[in-house]
This record gives sequence, structure tokens and C-alpha cells, in this order.
Amino acid sequence: MSTAQKEASKATSKKIAKLKDEKLMQDIGKTVSPVLEKKGIKGEIATMQLEDALLRTKDSEKIFKDKNKLKKVVAAAADDKQLAKSEQKMSRDLLRGGGRAMYKSGTRGCKLAMKGKGRAYGKNS
Repeated sequence: MSTAQKEASKATSKKIAKLKDEKLMQDIGKTVSPVLEKKGIKGEIATMQLEDALLRTKDSEKIFKDKNKLKKVVAAAADDKQLAKSEQKMSRDLLRGGGRAMYKSGTRGCKLAMKGKGRAYGKNS
């Protein structure tokens, strides 16, 4: 083989490897699309859960290469019942301390919020 032929075969093998990588990325994009199609707070929760699931596993490379494993992880992250429960937990934790939302335990805000009257204050005043 001449050097020109060797260079041509190297270039061809690089192109084939690049095409395989692109095809793999397209397959991953199709598989992950149920999570990416979620809108609003559920979409954010689904993407966070997918990222956490993939980062917590030791062999995340194996998950990306095996479509069935990736589909299971994506299905678990995009499950509507589970997303609704996660959304309820987040909203409950946000308003747990009493007082006005986003103020730590009602320390600032109005007089009733500082007393810890919760969401019902100010209805008849």
C-alpha cells in the first residue's frame, strides 16, 4: 500500500467513526425525547431526575450504549404520576415554614406573616 492509500483509508475510517457517533447521538436524542417534550415545571423536574439517574450510576456509558436500559431510565423520569408527586412535594416544602412564601419562616413581610398565620391571612381585612 502506498502512503496515499494509507492516508485515504485513515480518512475514510475517521468519517465512518464520525457517522457512527452522529447516528448514536440521533438515537439517544430520539430515546430521550419524552423527557425533553415535557413543558413547564414537570419538564424541569423530569430533566433533573434524568440527569441525577445518569450521574449516580457508575457505568453510565453502558446505559447510553444499551437502548433498552436508556429507555427504562427515560420512562421512569418521564412518568406523569411520579412527576406529579414530585411537584407536590416541592410545593409543600416551599410553603412549609408558614408566613409568606419565599421568606424564611415568616421573618420578614407583613405583621401577620411574622406571626405565622400562613396563606389564609388577610382575607377579611
